[in-house]
Amino acid sequence: MLLLNLLAKLWRFINNDRRPDWEKAREREFILAANSLKTLSVTDRGGMSIDPEELREHITASREQLKHLVHTTGAPRRPFEAATDLLVEQESSPSAETPVSAMDCIEVVAWRRLHSGGAVRYLCLQSTSTGRFAVATASLFSDGTQSIPTWIEANTAKHVANAIQNDHLRWLATVSEAMDAWDANL
Repeated sequence: MLLLNLLAKLWRFINNDRRPDWEKAREREFILAANSLKTLSVTDRGGMSIDPEELREHITASREQLKHLVHTTGAPRRPFEAATDLLVEQESSPSAETPVSAMDCIEVVAWRRLHSGGAVRYLCLQSTSTGRFAVATASLFSDGTQSIPTWIEANTAKHVANAIQNDHLRWLATVSEAMDAWDANL
């Protein structure tokens, strides 16, 4: 036993693991998770197999545990801070325009496939206070090429900034409504 401990210490000295502690902990967690799988089998050549149903059960359980981290589409990221009459207006007309501050938006990219086989990429903004969407700019792709020259595409941030500053944005309840409104204005 003493010889075994001495050999273990010698091996640790020779084969010193210089990785950071967080990486070692992450590897230990993975090994524990892999060992907890009941149907995991490893061949002598390194191949692995697992029952897909067991994997599906683990994924479903993990989703349930972490669903509080997922933001549902169209829901505001924080509670409304608007006046009561504004909320009544939104309930009566879901596509009614709402004043949105230009300083509280996140960028959302959406794609739409066209019947012609092309695609349109919409660069949308979502208000973090109201959850509403507006299209700032769009690009058409057809036949594998972009219809807008790359020098114009390089200025996308400038186009978005101009749209916010000039208040030309139409804020709607969903991304698809905003995309439809953009298409209708063309």
